[in-house]
Amino acid sequence: MLRYLLFIFFLGTVHYSAAQQVGYGIDFLGYADNREYKAPYTIPKTFFGATISPHLYFQLEDNHRLYGGVHVNQEFGTHADNKVRVKPIAYYNYNTDNIDFAIGYIPRYERFKNIPKIVLADTLMYDRPNVEGMYFQYKNSNFEQAVYIDWMSKQSYTHREQFVAGISGKYRMGNFYIANDGLLYHNALTSNDSISEHIQDNAILMLRLGADLSHKTFLDSLTIDAGAALGYDRLRSTYENKGAGFIANIHLGYKRFFLANTLYLGDAMNLPNGDSFYHRDRYNRLDLGWMPFKSDKIEGKFTASFHFSPGQIDNQQQFTLRYRFGGKIKN
Repeated sequence: MLRYLLFIFFLGTVHYSAAQQVGYGIDFLGYADNREYKAPYTIPKTFFGATISPHLYFQLEDNHRLYGGVHVNQEFGTHADNKVRVKPIAYYNYNTDNIDFAIGYIPRYERFKNIPKIVLADTLMYDRPNVEGMYFQYKNSNFEQAVYIDWMSKQSYTHREQFVAGISGKYRMGNFYIANDGLLYHNALTSNDSISEHIQDNAILMLRLGADLSHKTFLDSLTIDAGAALGYDRLRSTYENKGAGFIANIHLGYKRFFLANTLYLGDAMNLPNGDSFYHRDRYNRLDLGWMPFKSDKIEGKFTASFHFSPGQIDNQQQFTLRYRFGGKIKN
């Protein structure tokens, strides 16, 4: 942890005098996520801890910023197998009204919070707070599209080369929209030629048609969408599986309460980076939520989730509190 703090101090010393603008931000996440699972392929576990993520930014030219900071995470009940986890925040960001480009250790939450769980499981927010790679998004009033690459493991004698490359976008037409999400996971080999290994290629692609009816009812928000999910899983020289399914979502909110439901019908999907419940041909998730705190800086959210799969009903209780704030040190 000390080396990351020294790195931030070094950046501040070098760039402070030259920067047009210097600022700071702090993101605090407290979470309690109890998962009472008995269904196959799922892991019953309680995530209970906190992460604080302070950072500084240095703006040397218009639209160009350099960020440096740390994620400090601790799950409660400290012991030898539950140590403090410290991850760097260090990335360059070019940002305009239309373009968001970043390269480095990029905080995951703000850019990836709306990606469907079938594509990226929500446990990544606890375990891997950064995307380590590149992110690019173009957007205007009706269209947005992001592409990204997250390098998960560099090849070594004991570790495989692993990365994911993804897309996420939406095109709006009045009250209607088309949304697309996709992910390619490449699990390559180690540099140890003496062991027998096979390269794994895994992918999912989703296309949905939806409607935002938030201004058509007494509800504060109402969105409905439905579409197709296509999956592909190959272990080279061993097997190759393809799958397809129907997926539908509804989300409604009123004041501080919300309800969300996701239905999946189709082939079972093997998704190393997605939610494990999709490893079956039928699945329904119902979320009932309440937000006791909601403002531009703080959000506290309690969610009771019910997972319906063949012959099984599992439940999950989650409370998250996220407090985000920042400001300028020099302008």
